[in-house]
Amino acid sequence: MGTLAVAAQQKPSPKEKDRVEFKLHPNPVQNGVVFIESDLEGPKTVRIFDLFGKMVLERRLSDGKLNLGALIPGVYMVQLHQNGHRAIKKLVVR
Repeated sequence: MGTLAVAAQQKPSPKEKDRVEFKLHPNPVQNGVVFIESDLEGPKTVRIFDLFGKMVLERRLSDGKLNLGALIPGVYMVQLHQNGHRAIKKLVVR
């Protein structure tokens, strides 16, 4: 009898230096405005995706305040790019 070997490869995770930590508040959003704070200085590019992966909003922010009045209530993914770093978080809009 022969032997069978199966190997699985994991997708490499982003390097810690490529990631940025950020906060969304309030979350859930009820008044149509969310504040995005990170430890890094400089403008932020924010992309918001619905749960089907469709980008529904993209903005470049300098002050961290984002108006979400155009979004319908639901669950979204917020992708932040800042100074070559990136991160994703879940956001609930009510």
